[in-house]
Amino acid sequence: MLSTRTCPSMRLLTACYTGARVSDDQSRIAPARPRQLDYPQYRVQGDPKSNHDGAPDFNSLFVGLEKGVSPKHVEALNLSLLGTVDLDQLVPGGYLPPTEWQQPPSSASESPQPGQDPGKLSNGITAPTHRDFYDRAKELLYDTDTAFDSISGTSVGPKNATSPIRLLHSHKFYQHLLLMAEYWDTSKDAYTEVADGDKELYTGRRYGAGYEMPPEYREDTVCAFAEMCIWPFRCNLQSPRPSVARKLVFRDRYLPIQGITSAVCASNTDRQKARKGILEGPLMGIHCRNTTSFRREGQAEGEGREELMDLLFEVGAALLVAQKRAREGKAEVQPGKDRFWADGTRRHLGELAGGKQDRETNAWAMRQMTPETADPMEGVEVGSGGSVESDEKISSVGNIGSRKRKQRPGAQQQAYLDAKPPESMWESKVEYRMIGKEPGEGVDSIYLISALNHHVSLVRVRVDDRYLSSVTHGPEPAAWERYSLQMERSPWYDLFVPQQRALAMRGVWGAVGWLMRRTD
Repeated sequence: MLSTRTCPSMRLLTACYTGARVSDDQSRIAPARPRQLDYPQYRVQGDPKSNHDGAPDFNSLFVGLEKGVSPKHVEALNLSLLGTVDLDQLVPGGYLPPTEWQQPPSSASESPQPGQDPGKLSNGITAPTHRDFYDRAKELLYDTDTAFDSISGTSVGPKNATSPIRLLHSHKFYQHLLLMAEYWDTSKDAYTEVADGDKELYTGRRYGAGYEMPPEYREDTVCAFAEMCIWPFRCNLQSPRPSVARKLVFRDRYLPIQGITSAVCASNTDRQKARKGILEGPLMGIHCRNTTSFRREGQAEGEGREELMDLLFEVGAALLVAQKRAREGKAEVQPGKDRFWADGTRRHLGELAGGKQDRETNAWAMRQMTPETADPMEGVEVGSGGSVESDEKISSVGNIGSRKRKQRPGAQQQAYLDAKPPESMWESKVEYRMIGKEPGEGVDSIYLISALNHHVSLVRVRVDDRYLSSVTHGPEPAAWERYSLQMERSPWYDLFVPQQRALAMRGVWGAVGWLMRRTD
């Protein structure tokens, strides 16, 4: 039986179904002490356009990236860091909701989203109004403890209130934020030494330290927060396939990008496609990281390995969103097309080589596919379909204690010998479009909702079309040094602080409103 000590989500389920959550005043063994919050500090030396004379050799520079990262990797990207800026500079054209929208609207203030004329978005719907923004901002401005009590059913509302608070739009967000609080919220921490002095008793909200929190808690919280902000624009979240859609095409190679959680997409304007769940976009990405320490002792800001890796992954996430948006009107080139190793009409590698089928060579290659299949493949005759017993061994390796449907005899061997091409790298449920980009404009503004610790930040990266083409397929002659990525971000907003939650929503709301504007 799972205990609430080891499974905090059980505490939330208990609270939801029994009407009471475990008291924070109950003494228990102290969890790990919290660490001081750490944030990456990015720094680029010199003018990014003069860091090198031409396009760098990306193949030799980035192939061995896992062995070590240095400032050279960042300099090679021609990255121009503009630092932390106000939301007014991140969201252009007056689309940022005014601060007065945090107050109740009057009948005269029921106007469309700022900058909209005549109050329509690019998908044809009416732009969100002051009332739409206020209804959500009001819930984010509730006291955090009061919202948690409402979720767990231990309180009817704030002090001196005559009616309970209602979380119509933010209920899911506060549910997931409560789980994060059990690792990050130190506001109620209290320690008491016991008589023997070996242990401490603890009262408070935490059941672990922030660095011990499962990354899914942060991802679910940020996605719930984003959903609340984007739904008035008829946008949805699209979760990319981990094995395919989170890979950046980098000089015709595929690089996995860590932290890509979801993407904000618009609902399809075609009713038939919308019924099939096909979205348009993406508009922006959501990038969550589980790193809590970015520098070792003695390292200067901007020189830590985790710090540099975090910057590279964040830039990679922005380029991945840009690549998907740039697919508008294009057809996918299937990986392995017209290549002999992806020709499914010839079954055996011996035949592909144009000679006699070599069973011993094929058997050796199949044993080397993965370490897990090396031993079970011993003694299996290649091309004969294998045996049921050997295939059961193959399906059971690495899955001890779990139920898994048995493969049909020889399925794995047959798939290898058929030499099938790789799966598609494009999502079937997304219709790629550059929503919000002016026709003929050569620069695309890419937005990210970036998250770490219990904070979020809005990031904008301006990507030149020629830069993106050079990164994707190869350098343009004498052009690389003329283009750079311009990256800027908002301050980090604490999701446990009501006013900062509302500011983060204001930034996301403004960015989505600008992207969904009419450009015709």
